[in-house]
Amino acid sequence: MHLFQKLLYTAGSLLVGTAVSAQRATPPAELREFSEQRIRHQKTLGLALGGYALANIAVGSLAAGQTSGETKYFHQMNVYWNLFNLGIAGAGLLGSRKKRAEDETLGEAIRQHQNMKQVLLFNAGLDVAYIVGGAYLRERATSRPDKADQLRGYGKSVMLQGGFLLAFDAVNYLIFKNRGDKQQLRLVSAGPMGIGLAVSIK
Repeated sequence: MHLFQKLLYTAGSLLVGTAVSAQRATPPAELREFSEQRIRHQKTLGLALGGYALANIAVGSLAAGQTSGETKYFHQMNVYWNLFNLGIAGAGLLGSRKKRAEDETLGEAIRQHQNMKQVLLFNAGLDVAYIVGGAYLRERATSRPDKADQLRGYGKSVMLQGGFLLAFDAVNYLIFKNRGDKQQLRLVSAGPMGIGLAVSIK
């Protein structure tokens, strides 16, 4: 029995050693580029959303004061909506500034990449709900003639903003998936004599 325990211990040590070697075989330059690319993309997302929000706030503020009826409410909602977008963009940019590619391990880099894709997918689901909500507001206008202009204006704005965000999130999800997943696969499969690790990619 003592000999059998030694054999088990030796076999276990060899397996652990192989796993450690596989981790160390991950090229640091490729790992750093994988993380840096994600961080750069996150900054680009924040800047693009922030720029879009500022443009909407500027145009909406001017137009709301120069128009009336349904159009006025349309521009009002554009301003309200994009104040929220501006806050999200600002928070995202602040968060990305604190991230350093060289500090991330392979596991952390992969987790961050997968999390980013999940966030974009979740947001896309919310965007569809916004579009449906905007359509509901427009439909309610028929039964509320006293607030018809407001409901139609707000509804059109919410549908427009939801449509933009849906396209924005869908395009960026595809970029993350098509570009990042390939890098991730190369990183996790790096190992001695081609020994790799299979990871499910959503």
